Amino acid sequence: MHRQKTLVRRVGFTLVELLVVISIIALLMAVLLPALAKAREQAKRIACMSNIKQLTLGWNMYADTNADKIVSTDTPGNGDTTFCMQCPGCPTGAPYIAAAKMNLTNTSPNPGHLKELPWVGGAYSTTQLPPDATKCAIQTGALFKYANDFKIYRCPTANKGELFTYNAMDSMNGMPCDGDYCGRGHAALKNRNAIRKTALSVVFIDEGEVTPDSFAVHYNVESWWDPPEIRHSGGQVFSFVDNHAECWKWSKETLDFAKKAEQNHVPITPECKQDLYKIQYSCWVYPTGDQFGYTPSVKPNVY
Repeated sequence: MHRQKTLVRRVGFTLVELLVVISIIALLMAVLLPALAKAREQAKRIACMSNIKQLTLGWNMYADTNADKIVSTDTPGNGDTTFCMQCPGCPTGAPYIAAAKMNLTNTSPNPGHLKELPWVGGAYSTTQLPPDATKCAIQTGALFKYANDFKIYRCPTANKGELFTYNAMDSMNGMPCDGDYCGRGHAALKNRNAIRKTALSVVFIDEGEVTPDSFAVHYNVESWWDPPEIRHSGGQVFSFVDNHAECWKWSKETLDFAKKAEQNHVPITPECKQDLYKIQYSCWVYPTGDQFGYTPSVKPNVY
């Protein structure tokens, strides 16, 4: 009598097959993750450029409705009690001094902004301001009427809780030339009509943090003043008077001293010097039509 053989079907994978599948998945992840990270970073850069363009559109609208006057971009510090008032609804204390207030006296620390309401209030602080205080600073500034979306005041790569990362250049009615600060430039522009080349003149910069004034760079010395910010794979976003935006990539030396937040850095390599020339041109030379306030050590290769 013959016994009928029963076929037993195997269920699942063998150890070898599982290892092969895991290896394939790991390989695919190794290939795809950098591409996904790059795509995510590219999306943030595009969003950052869109934000800063909208901010510049508001800046231009302010000039359109105010006889081409440039809004004051000398951001008050949280200790400038002469030009700030307490944030409504916020607790008392210096970190909450955030609402914008017009300068009614022609005295220090803001002698160049008589009867000018700053574009934002005192959003600067040595520690991160509470959201209510930062929003108060933005909402009470002169520009909020024309750029009234809180989201456009920050880069998408900002840290959690940071609501403000953009700043204006010294030349755009920023920090006035006063005393020791005259070393970093000459008098800031007050009227948009004075700008010679709108497509080459920077208005806003993604500074990565709020400072107690505008972004500074020397005019008459071959040296940085404020360090640049590192965003978007080693670059930084800028907006221009004609309302377009660009992302500039920095050289190795520029990245190195920027990481250390080193001020008044004197460039050594030709690449870092070209970075400096580029930002000096966009801040001072193109808006005013002047030459450098010094003789560059290498031939500028800008634009």
